[in-house]
Amino acid sequence: MDQGVTQSEKRPRKSNATFFGIIFTLAGGLMFYFFGLPSLKYAYESKSWPMTSGTITKSEVDSWMKDGKTQYGAVIMYTYQLEGKEHISYNIGVNSSSSNSNMSAAKKLVQEYPVGKTVDVFYDPELPDSAALIPGVRSGDVALAGGMLLFVVIGLLVLFRIIKPKRSYSNNPTRGGRIDIRELSKR
Repeated sequence: MDQGVTQSEKRPRKSNATFFGIIFTLAGGLMFYFFGLPSLKYAYESKSWPMTSGTITKSEVDSWMKDGKTQYGAVIMYTYQLEGKEHISYNIGVNSSSSNSNMSAAKKLVQEYPVGKTVDVFYDPELPDSAALIPGVRSGDVALAGGMLLFVVIGLLVLFRIIKPKRSYSNNPTRGGRIDIRELSKR
């Protein structure tokens, strides 16, 4: 064992873990508060939005490359009239997109919303250009908020693992205490 290196220099310090625990907790909490929570609230409130009729004007599967993988998305465009003004939207859900790596899911949406189909459109009365075919909170909204809360949980786990009651070192000879060999055999 190297005599020049002390025990405290060999292991990471608690302050590093505490720092990262605080950063994870704060970053996750702030992201959830400013992005996740408003998104969930907006999606939840959409269940009480007024409804009007609309017409599907475009319905196709789109594909592109992202990180070396092919992504697919259903491009569903619809129009709806409010107070004599035509509005256009692509939103199926309030906050979620329809893109993923599953072509069959995109094809299913295209089959469900063919061009020319009359659909119920739910629109935000304060922002009439904001509309959705499916109101309410969807799994993508929950996953986004859950990912943000995961940062908080990880940060708290790190903090509570680090912040424990101090152990007594009175029987530890490296801390100035003495250990009787007969005591060790009883343990």
